[in-house]
Amino acid sequence: MKIGIDLRALQTGHKYRGVGEVAKQTTNRILGLATKDDKTDVKFIFYEYDDDDPKLLLDIPKSISYEVVKLGLMPENNPSATTKEKVKRHMDQLYGNPIKDSAKSDVFLQFDYAFGVPKNTRTVLIKHDIIPYIFWNSYFESAWVPFKNKAARTTLRTLFANHKFLHTLRRSLKNAHVILAVSDSTKMDIQKHFHVPEKKVRVALLGVDISPAKTNNNDIQSNFPTKPYLLFVGAGDARRRVGDAIAAYNNLKAEGTDIQFVLVGENFKSPELIPNLAVRKAVLDSSYAKDILTLGYVDDATKQELYTNAIAFVYPTLYEGFGIPVLESMLLGCPIVTYKNSSISEVGGKYAYYARNWDELKQRVEEIMNLPVSENNRRKKQARQYAEMFTWDRTAELIYDELVALY
Repeated sequence: MKIGIDLRALQTGHKYRGVGEVAKQTTNRILGLATKDDKTDVKFIFYEYDDDDPKLLLDIPKSISYEVVKLGLMPENNPSATTKEKVKRHMDQLYGNPIKDSAKSDVFLQFDYAFGVPKNTRTVLIKHDIIPYIFWNSYFESAWVPFKNKAARTTLRTLFANHKFLHTLRRSLKNAHVILAVSDSTKMDIQKHFHVPEKKVRVALLGVDISPAKTNNNDIQSNFPTKPYLLFVGAGDARRRVGDAIAAYNNLKAEGTDIQFVLVGENFKSPELIPNLAVRKAVLDSSYAKDILTLGYVDDATKQELYTNAIAFVYPTLYEGFGIPVLESMLLGCPIVTYKNSSISEVGGKYAYYARNWDELKQRVEEIMNLPVSENNRRKKQARQYAEMFTWDRTAELIYDELVALY
């Protein structure tokens, strides 16, 4: 049996986010499961861009037999591509076979629908969420404004981008033989908005691991906290209400609580470079901006150290497909304060501190800070034991069993 795995999620910005974490953790374990499978002769085909080597982020057993299919440079790294080549790439993704030589594989594993699902190979698609669809106005521009301004090229470009997203998503859901949703919430959203047959969608809850995964980051920041601190880890997009967390922090500081706020993630390299304008303004305009630290992307070991020593992980999100950071914080003994919606209650259970707005975020942080040490430690222990039930081994086994069953 030849299992094709699309590794391109480890070559884009996803490698710093949840999709990349899922790809690393489950691929490593699937490779391990194949070495122990005495019923099936398993070989692998890795599909990847020509840029950096995503296999450096994996632990590939020496006994594993694999080949590599190169899919060219990432589009943004290929300025020499002709218009004809660009059009062909788009048409293949939208209407043709989106992945070259996918037929070499007996079964295929796709971590990111945006890369496409092969037409000619039985595929397991991991579906993390449908966030861009639910938060459409935050992710896609309206073609109405350029149309009113008689900007024909911009209007057409906007219409095409919107069409490409929807068509690729619908096509991937249709072409996949099995869709593994990462939570019941995601499964229900897929069925509600895209009417996918229930028998085709199963749930594969994700895991958490305190063993640092490999990283190729060489640009770790050094402005670490010097006071007790709150922590945010993730992207700064609109659904992550980082501004609410900053408002809670500002009010804590105004009342005399001498703490810092640490922002970690690719979007937080420096205050001036935060892509989300509202969050950038909230940071720069804070009266306590000198105590808001932007560390950018940090390696796994550093991130875990930050979790371990934080007062609390403040995560005011409006929607999650799963919510790996919720489990990470619990496993590392960091109380989490978050908003209760989508999959958050599935993952956080009764062990997260829930809030509805910035004022309640502040109240929950104060509650944590005022807990007796023994009670705080007891709650951390219970949360850690709960988080330990979510394992990558279980996730990988479920994915591997689905791949074998398709064969």
